[in-house]
Amino acid sequence: MGVHVVIQPVDGYRAEVVSPSPGIRQLVAGGDSATVLVQVPARIGGLTDTARFVRSLAAAANEFGDWCETQNRSRSSLADPNSEDEV
Repeated sequence: MGVHVVIQPVDGYRAEVVSPSPGIRQLVAGGDSATVLVQVPARIGGLTDTARFVRSLAAAANEFGDWCETQNRSRSSLADPNSEDEV
């Protein structure tokens, strides 16, 4: 069974690499109310598998970010300029 985590970002959410102790690094994404951690598994091949995963995650995140920006531009251009509602 898998674990599914849904994050609907708000202003201030971010992703960064942190080092909780010397020689250990983690990818942390989210904010105060929800956080996702990516850690290297302590096994042979763990570093390679993690590198491959986070690179594919980064590529997918860039693609998703581009889509979000495109949607925002197209929806913003369709909005009524006299409306105070955010689209």
